This record gives sequence, C-alpha cells and structure tokens, in this order.
Amino acid sequence: MANPNPSRRWMRFLSICAGLTGVTAVLAADPMPYSLTLAPTGNARIDQAVTDSSQLAGLREEAPVGPFALIARAEADAARFDDVLRSFGYYDASIQVRIAGLATRDPTLLPMLENLPSAPPVAVSVQIDPGPLYQLGVVRLDGPVPEAARAAFHLKPGEPARAADVLAAGAAVLRALREEGFALATLPPPDAVVDHDTRTMDVVYLADPGPRLSLGTVSVHGLDRLREDYVLRRLGLTPGEPYSPSRLEAARQDLLAGGVLAWARLTPDTKPDAQDQLPLTLEVAERPPRVLRFAGAYSTDEGASLSTSWIHRNLFGRAEQLTVKGEIGHLIESAPEDLSYLANVSLRIPDLWLRNLDLRLDLGGVKESLDAYDREAVTAGAALERRFSAGLSASAGLAFQRSRIVQDGTARNYQLLSLPLTLTYDTTDNPLDPHRGLRLGSQVTPTQVLEGDGSGFLVARVAGSTYLDLTQGLTGNLFAGLTRAGAADSDAQEADSGSQSGRSILAGRFALGSIVGAGPEAVPPDWRFYSGGGGSVRGYPFQSIGPETASGSPAGGDGLLEMALEWRQRFGANWGAVAFSDAGMVSENGIPGTGALAVGVGLGVRYYTPIGPVRVDVATPLNPDDGDSPVQLYIGIGQAF
Repeated sequence: MANPNPSRRWMRFLSICAGLTGVTAVLAADPMPYSLTLAPTGNARIDQAVTDSSQLAGLREEAPVGPFALIARAEADAARFDDVLRSFGYYDASIQVRIAGLATRDPTLLPMLENLPSAPPVAVSVQIDPGPLYQLGVVRLDGPVPEAARAAFHLKPGEPARAADVLAAGAAVLRALREEGFALATLPPPDAVVDHDTRTMDVVYLADPGPRLSLGTVSVHGLDRLREDYVLRRLGLTPGEPYSPSRLEAARQDLLAGGVLAWARLTPDTKPDAQDQLPLTLEVAERPPRVLRFAGAYSTDEGASLSTSWIHRNLFGRAEQLTVKGEIGHLIESAPEDLSYLANVSLRIPDLWLRNLDLRLDLGGVKESLDAYDREAVTAGAALERRFSAGLSASAGLAFQRSRIVQDGTARNYQLLSLPLTLTYDTTDNPLDPHRGLRLGSQVTPTQVLEGDGSGFLVARVAGSTYLDLTQGLTGNLFAGLTRAGAADSDAQEADSGSQSGRSILAGRFALGSIVGAGPEAVPPDWRFYSGGGGSVRGYPFQSIGPETASGSPAGGDGLLEMALEWRQRFGANWGAVAFSDAGMVSENGIPGTGALAVGVGLGVRYYTPIGPVRVDVATPLNPDDGDSPVQLYIGIGQAF
C-alpha cells in the first residue's frame, strides 16, 4: 500500500505524534496463522519504533484473527508506521504491507485468504522506504516571553524536523517560564505546516506566560504522628519567595531525607489567592515508626559477626531518631571469653535551633579481644552536625571514654576527653553501591588524657574514594568510531550505551593519618593506627600491618597510608565480578608513607539485591609475614568501599 503524497498538507502537530494504538475489528471467523517479516530500514531506532508500534507483531500469537480482521490489522499498522516515520522527520515515506504477496487493498485478497488452509501460516511482509528527511523551515516562538525563557527555545531552521525535538523545545520553554516564576504559564502544542514541495516543516508556538507569582501558604494532608510544625520547617518554603519548580522539588527531597516519610507530593494550586500568591498542597504518607534490622559478615581473619539494630524514626513527633544497636563478633572459632560485644544507644534530634543543624547523643559500651589488644570501654558523646548543602556537612562534638586495655600482657586504665571535628563531602549516587561521584572525609580530634601526667595528643585522618562509570565513556567512544556514516545509528548506539550505565565501574580509595603531640607508646592502643583486613588491605590479617610488640602482636603506629583500586564489572541482571589491589603501611614516626608497604590483590563476586550487593572477596598478600595465611576470604553486604 503506497502512502499518498499530496503536494502540500496542513495539519495540527498533534497528528504528527498521534498515538500508535488503535482498535482492530475482529469478526467471528477461524483464526488465520501468519508469519511476519519487517524489512529493516537501515535506521535501528526507526526499526525498533516500528516493531514496538506494530499490532501485527505484538498480537500475532496472543490474539489470532480471521482473514478480514487480519487485513484490517495490516492497514491499521500501515497508518501507525506512517505516524512513526513522521515523528522521526520522514513525511514522504512509502509503506507497503503485503499479505500472501498481495496489497491489502487488492480486491482478490480476502476471497483468497478465506480459501487458504490453516497451514502453513500465511506470509505477511512490510517494506518501508522512509524517503527524504524533512527539515525545519520557519520556527517561531510568539507571545510575551522573557529573554531568559526565550533562550531555551533551541529550534533552528535547517535542523531535522523530528517530532521529539520540536516537543522538547516547547517543554524547555515551559520549564524556563515556570523557573522564572510564571507558575501558570501555558504553551499549547504548536501549529505545524508540512510543505512536501520544499520538504520542510514550519513550526509556530504561542506562549501565554501569565502573571509572575510568589509562593503562598502550604496546607499539609496525611500526617499521623509527625507534627506539622516540623514538616513546614523541614520543607523550608517561605510565603512570598519566588515560585520555582526546582526549588519546590529540592524542598520535597529535603523533607524526604529526614527518613520519616514514605512519600511526599507537593502540588501548586491552579490559581493565585487573594494576595496574588500561589497556595501549595503537601500530601504525605508516614513510614512505619519502628524498624528492626539484622546484618552479618564473615572473614577468615576476624571470623563471623552478627549485629542487630532497633530504630524509632519519630520518637517525639519531630523526626527524632533513636537507635539501639548490638553486635557480637569473633563467632564460630572463638571461645566464649574471646567473643567481642558492642552495645550503643544513639539519639538524633534534627533541626535543633536552625534548619539542618542536628544534635546527636551517643552512649556505648564495648568488650573486644583482638590480636593487638583486649579492651573494655564505656563511651559517651554529644555532637552538633551541620549540613551546608546536599553533599557538604561538618560536625563538632565532645566525647568521653573510660577504658581498660591490655596489650602484650600489660593492663592500663584510661580516661580520655576528646573534641572530634569532622568535615565530609559526598557526591556519590548510592551509599552501598556508588557508580559515580566523590567522597571525602577529614577528622581532627584533639584528645586529653585525664589521669597520669595529663598528656595530650591530636589524631588527624583524611580519607577519600572516587567512582568513575566507564560504561558510557568507553562504549560511547567505541560507537562513535564505528558509526560515523549514520547520525541516526549513532543516536541509537548512544541510547543503548546509556541503558547499560553503571555496569563497569573503576573505584579508588585512599587514607592518610597522623598522630602528633605524643609518640605511639604514649597513645592508648585503641587510638593508634592499624591496617590490614576487609576494611583496609585485603589479603592480610586484621590489624597485622605495621609495628609489632615484643611478643609479635600488632602494636599500632602514629602514621597511616592506605590505597586501593577496584574494577567492578556487572553482568546479567544480578551478578558482578571485581578485581582489586589494596596497599597500606603503618609507621612509628607520625609521617604517613614511611613504613613497609604491604600489597594485597584479589578477585570477588557480587550478587545485587534491592538492599545492596552481597560481597564475596578472596585476596592474597604479595609480601606476607611469616605465618600469614596465603588466602583471606571476606563476605559482607555492600561494596568494600
């Protein structure tokens, strides 16, 4: 069936982007099996869109029909294919759908089909010649549009007359108008004129910005335990500030970040109030206030550990979070007296005096038996945490620790008062499985010993990790080199590359630490630096890298350097593999990087779940000490860093 080709056609632009669905009449007749051949056009994106829109393809097995309905289905598909091609800028296509070698309009087709046996299936073929690519002719944006919003109108004469590009230009203008405060701006679909003689399409948009508005009051619906004053403060919107959709979305995300709400929808009204401000409606649903979590991990150097935590997300009605956590470590191979125990209670009070200023209170106890030392301690602390932006935060606190530590057979009691100061910057996209971004954290902790000679020291540590998604970069460069001949094919390959985002990740980590003001022997053993194990240098036993005591146990040091590089490759829907190399050293002179470097390498497997990847790593040390195992195994949840 050839597509008609009048010399000039006027049409509303909506007809260019007409829906690709339709209704096919089905008569009471015996189903007629058929095979379908869709000849490729040479443009992968068009071929995929044609296949997706085709009822001949989509309903061939699910809804078989008789001869008359088959012809009707084929003719309806021809109209859909024409709409598809127009959306890509091809307005003079030739579309031929044949059944048993005959055109659908052939009067002999129906009688022939009615007399055919049910086997073999009748052959249906589709041949499409897109024809010439039409270009934009006159493009115009009419109406009193401010210059900032008018700059978003990116259509230019001579560009391909693709429907998606034309619609995107209108959407960009509408977004820009609303960002400028024109909350009720309208931009109807454009008038479009296709001229087949010149193979061009003229496009004219007519915008109505309406009045520039500011925000009005916010009415909240759906609250249960959560108090409205907290919600409005957390939202941070002030009546009278300029209307901006991005500002509203940022406020909504800030509200959800508190962890109390399952979802929130912020909707502006359709007309201003008596003060010419635009009222807002906030609809919310609260999450269950209590949650119980369990976690476990295993490594050949530290054994198994189990932990549980109970969290109340909204203790007093203003998103106060109470967390009670317990952990048992060194399971399986350890005697009961060698098990490690940890208990901690934490209360976080958000937006204490200022928005984004939180108070955190902690009380904890620990008993652990490690190769480096045995420790029993009680800790208490308070800290103020300030978020300056989505990725930047800082905290300042006061902490007290009372402990009894035994190292190399010598026991000593400590009472310490410290002032931990931290600064963190995080732009990663996922806490358990980041694909891109940067994490930086630094901590400076002046510490005073409250007994004995009253000496003091300062612990400084900076750590960072970065993540690079190589999928789009490497694949895109490869596709660019292979598809110079066709821009449409290049677009298709880029789209396919984007769908594979996050499957090849290069991750790197570093850590530097130094203790000044006292030598390692004057610093409590649990405050010194250690390296080795699943959280630092895989392949080496926990805390084994660095100086040793007279008995050969880890002594710890006052200088730390660690580095790691990891390649993460995902395959299939849920599986992945990693290859990694870790390195680290601990020194005794307070200068990072002056100890003996230990290097470990290994491979790992990942199984991706909705709560994060399950991690299994196997590592070996390249320069082990005598007695070190040649292989270490680590199992946990989340990436190694």
